[in-house]
Amino acid sequence: MALFDLPRPDFLASGEKARLIPSVADTSRECRITSILLATMMSVEEFGKGLLNSLGVRTGKTSKIQGYTEVVFKGDPQNRIRPDGLLIVKTGSKEWRAIVESKIGKAELNREQIEAYLDLCKEHGIDAVITISNHSVADSRHHPLQFNKIKLRNAAVYHWSWMHLITEAIMWTKHYGVADYDQGYILTEFVRYLQHPSSGIISFDRMTAEWKNVCGTIHSGMPVNKTGNDVIECVSSWHQFVRSLSLEMSVAVGHSVTVPLRREFMQDPQKRLTDDCQSLAVQNNLEAEFEIPNAASRIKFSADFKRRTVSCAMRLKAPEDRVRAKARINWMFNQLKHVPDDNLLIKVTWPFRTPDTFTTLGVLRTNPDAALSDKTTAPPSAFDVIMTRDLMARFKGAQTFVQDTQGFILEFYEKVGQHLREWVAPPPKVSISDPSKVIDGTVETQPDDIAVQPVEPVHPPEEVDLSLISETTSPAPESIPTIINESQVVEG
Repeated sequence: MALFDLPRPDFLASGEKARLIPSVADTSRECRITSILLATMMSVEEFGKGLLNSLGVRTGKTSKIQGYTEVVFKGDPQNRIRPDGLLIVKTGSKEWRAIVESKIGKAELNREQIEAYLDLCKEHGIDAVITISNHSVADSRHHPLQFNKIKLRNAAVYHWSWMHLITEAIMWTKHYGVADYDQGYILTEFVRYLQHPSSGIISFDRMTAEWKNVCGTIHSGMPVNKTGNDVIECVSSWHQFVRSLSLEMSVAVGHSVTVPLRREFMQDPQKRLTDDCQSLAVQNNLEAEFEIPNAASRIKFSADFKRRTVSCAMRLKAPEDRVRAKARINWMFNQLKHVPDDNLLIKVTWPFRTPDTFTTLGVLRTNPDAALSDKTTAPPSAFDVIMTRDLMARFKGAQTFVQDTQGFILEFYEKVGQHLREWVAPPPKVSISDPSKVIDGTVETQPDDIAVQPVEPVHPPEEVDLSLISETTSPAPESIPTIINESQVVEG
């Protein structure tokens, strides 16, 4: 991507090119920060290309980007509709255009304003509207506002949070690297500007005001309404908090940490909100997952409103190359033996209907048999490593909940998660040295060479008192059906 001077589009009556040091009035803070953002995207190839790719906009080495601020569209003599910026990406003969609207501080996006921009997109052939504010969303395609679907037929709407932009810039300067030193310096200064209190960028530091009310209602044993405004605002705040945690984790580990969502939630963010409201109202619990590249598993993060606790957990599949139950448990323990937290909870999952067993890491150190089950001799199928923190009264505080939880996930990953390794089946070994002779029949397969698939042990049904069976019971049929294992039954 390279800097260039693109002629101003014909549909603009006026507009200034985006500048790193814009000359705007002190009252035009949103125009200033938009100009700096667009100019940084123009100047720093990696940063601009990365942001555009997150929107699905394809860019290449010859792609060029141009930004405008203080734009006025033709056909609007009274200057009633003035977006903060216009972004143009030119790749070959194709152009992609987007209106940019920025909000800083506690300013909220306005639905009517964004829909007016969508009308402009339809009129002038503009591809999208990009909004930027302090409101965080799980994906740039998810918007904090609901729009008339008819207006979305001609243009897409995307959303970035300022914290997302700061995180992306830090990732390039601290971890990924910028090829050109001067561009790296520009990006560093861009981060420095956004981090200054006068920029109007606010990090997520508290839950919504309704959080305390919902916590109090649940803790007192009273029901909450899943469609009530308090619950909806509480869950919306939770979603923003989860996104904020993923950004902090990304900076900490140097890789993009995502919040994986089911396909139905990606397609319909409102369903995610509805389902989590249902979970909060019925189970008094909120959950989220974080996916860290190359980690043994996802981190499951949950908040229990009734117990006022938060927990992090990772699940590992038991190694299949170990037959004995104790050998599998030792495999799990060897990964945790250097973890200093003796209160770490280990959950062992067993096959069939055998109840799970629980023990702490401290108990497992002194008694390796503590995790075994007396209900079965079969080996376990999975392990869950769980860290829990009791926040007590601080759970219901909108600010104290965030303060006590922000570093919890990073602590869990640093102490536990980064040391865990998932089991990987070993590669197969060569068992036939000359396969061509077996294929053409030169070497015949002897009966003793036929591979026999091992049969899993059949667990008999519960014992039946034969004395209760009448002698007049019907005789058994000639063909007796074969008893199969539960794990072999395929659901219809």
